[in-house]
Amino acid sequence: MSSIETITLSEDDLKEIFALFTSPADEEVSQIYDETSKFHFKKENLTDEYSLAQEKREFAIDAWRAVNYFMRRHGYTFVSGDTRYRLPDGP
Repeated sequence: MSSIETITLSEDDLKEIFALFTSPADEEVSQIYDETSKFHFKKENLTDEYSLAQEKREFAIDAWRAVNYFMRRHGYTFVSGDTRYRLPDGP
């Protein structure tokens, strides 16, 4: 029987997820991991207000993409019952 662990997100994790969510293009994603870029995820201020100006469908797709990319990058997998799901490649 496998163990069940709770995922606890750090402030840097939340910054990274936010940066991924707001950076849909491949070039933008590479910038959030470049420490010299002004868009590096650790430079995000999570107390700033964020204004969303997109359709709900686009929001849902971007959010799903960001979470999948974050989970895959950090070595997580999705499991439901006895089925283990492969995460999509790329942002």
